[in-house]
Amino acid sequence: MVPLGQSKNDSKRGSFRLGRKPAILLSAVAVIALAIPAVADAKKKGKKGGPKVTVMTRNVYLGADLGPAIGAGSLPEAINGAGEIYNELESTNFPVRAVPLAQEIKDSKADLVGLQEVALWRTQTPSDLGAPPSGVGEPATDVKYDFLALLREELKNVGAKYKLVGVQEEFDSELPANTDGDEATGPLGAELDARLTMRDVILARKGSKVKTGKVAMANYTNRFVAEVAGIEIPADRGWLSVEAKVGGKGKGKGASASKKKKGGSTKFTFVNTHLEAFGEPTIREAQANELIAGPLNTNKQVILVGDINSGLQERHAAGAYEFQPGDPLAFQALQAAGFKDNGAVKLNQPYPQTCCYSDLFDETQVFDHTVDHVLTNPGLKTKKAFVTGNDVSQRPSDLWPSDHGGKVSKLQLKK
Repeated sequence: MVPLGQSKNDSKRGSFRLGRKPAILLSAVAVIALAIPAVADAKKKGKKGGPKVTVMTRNVYLGADLGPAIGAGSLPEAINGAGEIYNELESTNFPVRAVPLAQEIKDSKADLVGLQEVALWRTQTPSDLGAPPSGVGEPATDVKYDFLALLREELKNVGAKYKLVGVQEEFDSELPANTDGDEATGPLGAELDARLTMRDVILARKGSKVKTGKVAMANYTNRFVAEVAGIEIPADRGWLSVEAKVGGKGKGKGASASKKKKGGSTKFTFVNTHLEAFGEPTIREAQANELIAGPLNTNKQVILVGDINSGLQERHAAGAYEFQPGDPLAFQALQAAGFKDNGAVKLNQPYPQTCCYSDLFDETQVFDHTVDHVLTNPGLKTKKAFVTGNDVSQRPSDLWPSDHGGKVSKLQLKK
């Protein structure tokens, strides 16, 4: 019989020493016991994933509905429609709306912000009947409202430190406008010319752990063409992107030892877009496919934000929004390309919506569908997500900050 703790080979070699091996075994057990928590901690750390980044998409609203001019059958109808648009722009008062918008951005603590409809409105008085292709005069150059400059000033006023990463110019058109309703004043009743330039913007928070690099942008080749008084006016839309990273080795003599040990950074591409709102839904579906073949075609992690004017019926408020058959096409194209919805879609029932107020002065209005999205590929984990611009108690004036709500998502990148 072999004594307990002794192998047959030990017995044959006569190497067993009473009292010594049990001590060794006890020591080994103690070492293993001490090592188990360390292994567990290592596994736990391994499950934490990559660094976190917070992003925001915010359609700030251009200030007016362009419907009265789009599709106008005659020049007088177009001029009267342009007057309606201009008067609505004045009433929706972006300098006032910029105040809560800036506060939303500050409160979001977003590392990167994608803005849409950051309009630049310019005028010319008296009217010379507008610039081509819709008119015969010179382009208007007097700045009436520069939404970007106004918003950046308010960001500064509330102590939100954001730098401008990129600006993508899109639709740019001008019409003579009859603002007083009197067709006897000015040429064909127009007192002034009003010019709208649409822009999408990316902002980055100063002092953020997210560092930005190369910027790219382009217009879509697929686009809606408006017909105003028999004149075709192309409506350019587009996208802009920035290469970003989190972490990485420290640089220079001032870099701490802990930073130097962190190793490589986590890289990703941040893309902001605004797909077409007018015309057939197949236009924005085609734009989504251009996006998929363009800036989204990368082996990096991608965070896509924007107003894509598309969403799924099951995520709209039941019975409220009049769902159209082509509404989901652009969203479904992005889903088919592997993009995951990281917006505020799983936190509440019904889902928090982001669109749209038909009247900025009506405090009883509510959002009933969603076209503003945060999407990721590969699908990232959403740590937190919420909608802004839907709390009537946060209106500092008699206006909603925008006809859309903002969407904020805190995401965990993959290592």
